[in-house]
Amino acid sequence: MDFKHCIPTIALWQQEAFGYLNPDGTVEQRAERLSNANDRQLLPISLVAISQDRNALVGTASVLATTLTHKHHLSPWLSSVFVPPEHRGKGIASSLALSAVSEVGRLGFDTIYLFTPHNEALYHRLGWATFDRVTLNGAPVSVMARDVR
Repeated sequence: MDFKHCIPTIALWQQEAFGYLNPDGTVEQRAERLSNANDRQLLPISLVAISQDRNALVGTASVLATTLTHKHHLSPWLSSVFVPPEHRGKGIASSLALSAVSEVGRLGFDTIYLFTPHNEALYHRLGWATFDRVTLNGAPVSVMARDVR
């Protein structure tokens, strides 16, 4: 199913939730990146969670080749996992993260990385391990990795 109609909403969600980590980024740049994430054989990949009862967008995540930290020597990255507040606590973020693990495994990668300013415990429960802590635009973040296989 084509979810291009969700791109403006996802770009806005990402900007509102994560824009402080990359103050130079714009909603338009995010929308363009999401528009280019349409070939499941290449990075970037965009994931969406759709409710079965109302066919509504309830979450999103991306898998990127590079990110704002460690960008030149580690790849790929789980990025921009977002679930609106009214849908949190239902396992949607966990499902999106584990779907990303499956996707990068399917593409032949052995490891997936992420950084998080707030959800280290969640990702630890899902199999990620913290290997670095950095400050990104004034925000402390945990940098984590997970074996895919």
